[in-house]
Amino acid sequence: MKAEMSVVGLLIVVLWGFWGFLYKYGVEKVGLLQALLVTNIFYFITNIVIIIFLIHRGVNLPKDTSLVILGLGTLFGTIGSIGFLYALEHFPGSVVIPFTALYPAISSILAVLILQERMKSSTVIGIILAVIAGYFLTR
Repeated sequence: MKAEMSVVGLLIVVLWGFWGFLYKYGVEKVGLLQALLVTNIFYFITNIVIIIFLIHRGVNLPKDTSLVILGLGTLFGTIGSIGFLYALEHFPGSVVIPFTALYPAISSILAVLILQERMKSSTVIGIILAVIAGYFLTR
């Protein structure tokens, strides 16, 4: 499992690395508002394809509170994405991209506090070091 997790994690890191760079490059070329328009058109098209696939597979909407929870997650993610594009327009991508990549620290802390997940001491140390790195990124 650890090898698979490493491969999947590395793939995500590489894809998100290109994502952050391409967003920075695109925002510099066209500005924030046009970047929002273009990215949302592509998200819309991608989401339609995913929705069609899921409906074809017989997937239905949940009928419990998870619908609200996932909706709020989407709202927070959308607002965060707009903030990310704004930051890319106004600040160096070499700082914005790694700094905003600290968001899993918040997710991890919430998972411990709300979901009662446990963290290894090495994970806690890693998060602390990442936050320290974030501090130095902004100096």
